[in-house]
This record gives sequence, C-alpha cells and structure tokens, in this order.
Amino acid sequence: MVATLQHIADLQPETLPLLHLPALPDFHAALPLCEMIAAGSPGGTTLVATARAVSADRRLVSEINETAAGHVESTRTELLHLAGELGGQAVQVLPRLLSPVPGAQAGALLELQNLAAIFTRTATARVLDLEQALDPLADDLDRVAGTPHTAALPSPVPPEPLVPEPTHEPASSSNGTGEAAVAAALSQVGTPYVWGGTGNGGFDCSGLTQWAWRQAGVELPRLAEQQTVGTQVSAEELIPGDLVVWDGHVAMYAGDGQIVEAGDPVQTNPLRTTNMGMAFQGFWRPTG
Repeated sequence: MVATLQHIADLQPETLPLLHLPALPDFHAALPLCEMIAAGSPGGTTLVATARAVSADRRLVSEINETAAGHVESTRTELLHLAGELGGQAVQVLPRLLSPVPGAQAGALLELQNLAAIFTRTATARVLDLEQALDPLADDLDRVAGTPHTAALPSPVPPEPLVPEPTHEPASSSNGTGEAAVAAALSQVGTPYVWGGTGNGGFDCSGLTQWAWRQAGVELPRLAEQQTVGTQVSAEELIPGDLVVWDGHVAMYAGDGQIVEAGDPVQTNPLRTTNMGMAFQGFWRPTG
C-alpha cells in the first residue's frame, strides 16, 4: 500500500512556472519617420505589421501557458485526492490484518491489493488524460515557433499593380464557385487579423481563404504554402476566387485588379506579386 501511494505521488506532474514575456515597444513612430526619410517607403508599415504579429504570438503563448498550467494543476489536485482517498479506505481495512478470525487476514490483504490496483489504474488514466490535453497545446507552440512574424498590410501609398490586369475573364465551370468564395471573403472585410484565426473573431491569411472557399463548397489545406492546389494560371487568366500564393502568405483575386486578404484587418488591395520579400508561388485556381 505504501508503494502504491508512492507510485501515485511519482505520477504528479511538475508545476509549470509562471511565464513572463517582455512587452514590445510601440513601433508606430516608425511610420512618420520612414515617411520623412523616404516618402512612400513601406519600411515603417512592415515594422508595425511585424510588431503586431509578434504581439499576437506573445498573447497566444501566454494563453497556452495559462491553459497548460490549469490542466497540470487540476491533475496534481486529483492525484492528491486519489492518494488521500486510497489512504482513507486502506485505514479501514488494516485492522482486519490483525484479526484472529481464520481467513480474515487473507481477505483483508486481497482487498488492499484490489484497492491498490484500482487507484493505480485511475491515477495512470488521469495522467494520460493530461498528456492528451497538452498535446494540441504543444502543437500550437510549434506553429508559433515556425511561423514568420509578419502580417500583410498595404503600403502607405497604394502601389500600382505590379502584374498586368486581366483583360478578360474566360468562361469556366468553376467561375460561379470562385465568385461565391470571393463574396464570402468580402463579407469579412474589417474583421481583425488573428494569428491562427479561422473565423472565430478573426482570420489569418490562409484561414480567410480556407474559410471563404469552404463557404463555396471546396475544402483547401490549412497553410498558405499548401494552398497551391488545382490548376496554376497566368495573370491574364485570373478570375474571381483564384489564389495568389507566396511561401508565407495567400490572398484571393476579387476581380477588377483587386485582391482580398487578411491583413489587419481583412481588406482589399491592388493585385501584386510581392509581399515583404516572400517567394511568390504563383496564381492557383482550386477548382481548375
């Protein structure tokens, strides 16, 4: 019985330390400064966009830490309760070990063994539940660590389109589907940028395009660089709904030389092929 209590005590997870992340400085002064040094320079906008993305990551990491700490503390409390309950039930059985009645000692010993087995299984199952609760949180931290700390924002002076505007929109069986996806995306203009957001109060870039195409009945992969699906098309062949894909960002062609994308907030901008130094992966039609 002592060994069982020790085993349950050994299952207790370590208490997570409090997480103290430094606050970021206010980078908004970079906007007028860059305008003074080089009119139209996107440097200040890029800096502020990056600061916003890092701040969002900082909030997410803090929330993950708080959630994980709550799971850990709940498990510790339950294991302590199990140990106390096991001790309380064992105390009621122990006197029978000294009983002179034939068979009483053997019966008491068997009951203690059963109690030990039951409580050991319960404690082990609770620790496995904790691991399952922490696994998705660990996955979220991995995504934060592997995500570029940038967010798509327009330049202070709207640039001219850097690719030819489509002169026509060829007929396609997917055009109606693409227009439905565009309508869904445009309905979210003004929605805040949220890292990892897929529609619950905010969007990131690929979360917006995935959500919008889902409203049109088409399921896309989750990450921007994975949304190079369907048929690759040229700039002249673009129709509403086609995706404009970089290695860390994705937008949707909305027609008339415009794209809709999850900046901060969701917004429309002129069609372009550059985005903060990211490699351009081309134009893609999911239903092509």
